[in-house]
Amino acid sequence: MSDALLRELKDGLLTLTLNRADKLNALNFACFKGLAEAIDFALANLDKVGCVVLRGAGRSFCAGNDLGDLGGVFNDGDNSKFRSDTVERLASLPMPVVAIVQGHCLTGGLELALAADIIIAGESAKFGDTHGKWDLVPVWGLSQRLPRRVGRAKALEMSFGARHYSGRQAEAMGLANVCAPDGELEKVAADFVKDVLANSWRSSRAIKKLIDDTDGMPLKAGLAHEVHRSEGRGPETAERLARMRK
Repeated sequence: MSDALLRELKDGLLTLTLNRADKLNALNFACFKGLAEAIDFALANLDKVGCVVLRGAGRSFCAGNDLGDLGGVFNDGDNSKFRSDTVERLASLPMPVVAIVQGHCLTGGLELALAADIIIAGESAKFGDTHGKWDLVPVWGLSQRLPRRVGRAKALEMSFGARHYSGRQAEAMGLANVCAPDGELEKVAADFVKDVLANSWRSSRAIKKLIDDTDGMPLKAGLAHEVHRSEGRGPETAERLARMRK
């Protein structure tokens, strides 16, 4: 496991921490290699992982791609497809994925956060798409995931202007699910994750799959898919109902 990406599993929560605080967690090959290994670990331990948290060490979530890597020679299995595939694999994990964002969440970092199902941000977070500043075009999913989160017009505003948006602005536009005061970010995130883990892991995964499988379908087709493909009642239902009645 790479030191650039720390991994901890405790009580069903798999925490992945970008660990390049001195570089504002800018993404390099080591980060992606560690992330790919962590994804493999989650998929190999479905009975032990009920939720994944993605976060950054230090004062920032992720300032984006390490610009020192740009223009360099890819080697040792590193290439643009490996990186985009890794982000897609993160987004496709069957269990809930929560990004906790403080400080910078820019460009490649924003693409990484967009791969999460839930984004919880601090007030001083700085979200932004700066591809245009460097004559770059997204390849890790931003052009598809950002407009699905905030709408086409707002996504284009963010990309064309390359401006920063606070945690409160991100919450208002629907980019962040929740914005917490900086001093309460850890507690707000921990409380949400605790609720996720207390619910049926099977149910959360099945709901995520239903929503992903029907994305883009007309309403009637989506409803039909749910009726015929829903996993419905699970093996824990009777026990959970019995506990509620006590």
